Amino acid sequence: MADARIKAILDTSILIPFINRGIAHPVLDIDIGKPLLHLSAVVAAELYAGAFDGHTIKLLDKLYKTFHDVNRIIIPSSSDWQTAGKVIAKLGGKHGYEDKFLSKIQNDILIALSARQIGAFVVTNNTKDFLRIKEFVNFNLLT
Repeated sequence: MADARIKAILDTSILIPFINRGIAHPVLDIDIGKPLLHLSAVVAAELYAGAFDGHTIKLLDKLYKTFHDVNRIIIPSSSDWQTAGKVIAKLGGKHGYEDKFLSKIQNDILIALSARQIGAFVVTNNTKDFLRIKEFVNFNLLT
């Protein structure tokens, strides 16, 4: 029988406070049951990029292995990368953002597109950027 729980991808903005201080986002206790969590490969890369000590890297290795072992790592497809480039261009054209911001938001676009692949919600504290992405990408968002 299939698992009826909602699927969720936790954004880096949710995982960093959880890893550093044990602060859990309320989505982990929603009324309809615990969500089925997936790890975005993009989020994993962002977490590793900020890991500067052996203890943190070992913790991230354990987190990654856990998701890998249950086949719940979501990887952007080649068409997701293509779409991300198009969305970046649209955001730049509409809002006139600097190149620095547009390259930064690329990861968030890829997270949104990856979540859409499996019908998952993106759970984030970075509401502003993900709402901008929603102007051009149809995906589920919980903030």
